Amino acid sequence: MRPLPFRIRPGGRAALEAAARALAGRDEDAGESVAGLLAVTFRLGGDRCAVEAGVVQRAVLRLGGVVPVPLAAGGERLVAFVEERPVPVVDLSRPGPRTPEDLSAAPALLLSLESGPVAVAVEGPLDLSEAPIAQAAESAREDPEVPRLVGRLADGVSLIDAEWMRRFAARTLAP
Repeated sequence: MRPLPFRIRPGGRAALEAAARALAGRDEDAGESVAGLLAVTFRLGGDRCAVEAGVVQRAVLRLGGVVPVPLAAGGERLVAFVEERPVPVVDLSRPGPRTPEDLSAAPALLLSLESGPVAVAVEGPLDLSEAPIAQAAESAREDPEVPRLVGRLADGVSLIDAEWMRRFAARTLAP
């Protein structure tokens, strides 16, 4: 028995998308589907957290080789090589900062700052989520050291404010 010939029917992109939804057994015209938010999930102090994927330049599963580099003004900055490029590292884990050896095995999210990319070390595992926002949140107090939550996803993951994460990284890197 020969398979039926494949035929392309005119109708443009909308017709193709409708046919794909029908084949997938999903009908978006029913109005019951809720759009999910694409987010990168991770852990902080054992809690499940996420940040919008749009602000993440790259997810690094393991920083590898985090080293302290002396600064001209005194002190030192932690640096890791991501795609053969040195990138400053800040630690978002709770409680307290980790040693360079511990950070070497940690995952990180590469964020863009005005000064360039920065690796924000988190706890793994890293994953992607497309769960919708189930509940909006507004932090009661503004503590710059405590992640600011903007909501909770339907799967129970706390959504961290992406701009708070950028400000945290910039503040941590400031001399």
